[in-house]
Order: sequence, then C-alpha cells, then structure tokens
Amino acid sequence: MADALDALGINLGYLITHIINLLLMMVLLYLVAYKPIVKMLSLRRERIAESLANARRAEEALASAETDRQAILDEAHSEAQRLTNEARSRADELTKQLLAEARSDAARIKEHAEAEGKAEKDMALASMRDQIIELSIAAANHLIATELDGKKQKEIVKEFFTSLPEEAKGLGGALEVVTAVPLTQAEQKMFAAELGTDDIQFITQPGILGGVIVRGEGQQVDGSFFNQLAEMRDSLS
Repeated sequence: MADALDALGINLGYLITHIINLLLMMVLLYLVAYKPIVKMLSLRRERIAESLANARRAEEALASAETDRQAILDEAHSEAQRLTNEARSRADELTKQLLAEARSDAARIKEHAEAEGKAEKDMALASMRDQIIELSIAAANHLIATELDGKKQKEIVKEFFTSLPEEAKGLGGALEVVTAVPLTQAEQKMFAAELGTDDIQFITQPGILGGVIVRGEGQQVDGSFFNQLAEMRDSLS
C-alpha cells in the first residue's frame, strides 16, 4: 500500500499526520466553536420564544386593558347619564313645586285681598245702614205725608230690607242669602229659623235695592225690589 501511495506521489506519514491534524481540528472546532454556537443559538431561540411569549402576553394585556377601559368608559357614561337625568328630574320637580307654591301664594293673597275688600265693603255698608234707614223713612214720610212713630218706622224699614219671600221659607240645605245691606246677628238667626238651615252664606249686594234673594240646590227665589221694578217695567212696556 505504501508503494502504491508512493507511486501516486502521496507520503503515507504525511497523510496520516494530516488526517490526525484534521481530526484534531474538527474536535477542537466542535469543542471550541460548535458547542458554544449551538448553545448560543439555543439560548437565542429561547429568548426569541420568550420575547414572542411576552409580546403575546403584552398584546393580551393590552386587549384586556382596552376592554376594561371601554367598560369603564361605558359605566362612566351610564353614570353621567343617570346623574343628568336625576338632576333634570329634580330640577323639573323643584320648578313644579315652586310654580305650585307661587300659584298657591297668589291665590291666597287674592283670596285674602278679596276677603279684606268684602269686609271693608260690608263695614262701609253697615256704617251707612242708619243713613239708608233714615233716608228710607224720610222718603216714606214724604210720600204718605204722615209722621210715623219710631217703632213703626223701624218695622217698615226692617221689612223693606229683610222681607223673605214665602216660597223660600223652609228650603233647607246649603243656601245663599243676598240682601241690600248687611244683616245683624239677630236678623241672620231669624233667617236661619225661617229657612230651616244653619248652612247659610250671607252676601251683601246694594244693587238689589231691597228685599231678599235666596239661592240654593239649583233654584233661586228672587224677592228683591230690583227684580220687582224690572217686572213692573216689563209689564208697562
């Protein structure tokens, strides 16, 4: 074999040395370079995998955070809408309450003013009652040219202003009694006895001139002198 190699121009010792050197170099490269490179590549793969896993986790965390953010925003919007509606409702209720109180106060003031006006009117008429009686007596004396005694005068005037129509007596129920001048307590009691009820509202209207108007239960008995004069005018026309 050595001769054959020599014939080919190959030195066997040199070839063996070369092969040994090559093997040693391969072993050295495996130990010094290949293993560290493989280890480095393995570490790099692990790091890449870990980075990818971290990226996925970060993406999932970001998606979860976005979901939580949207849920928080939706909840905040819903709460804001609820508070807005509640505030609007309270404002409407407060407005209605203030309007109702204002209307109530206005009605109370109007009612009080009307009551005061009626009271002042009744007081004025009551203070004029004696003057009306004196004028009525003077007119009656002038017409009949006869001087009446004081008692008779008072009876005539009282009858003029408090003469209750026969058809109104005993009506009962809730009634309104309209007279030309305010009535005394005694006269009001007399009306209550003749009408058969204590549920009476006494109203003063000088425009009826004299006599009495009784209203109640959908009917009216008009015994006023104003009505009598109107009937006389109608009959003469």
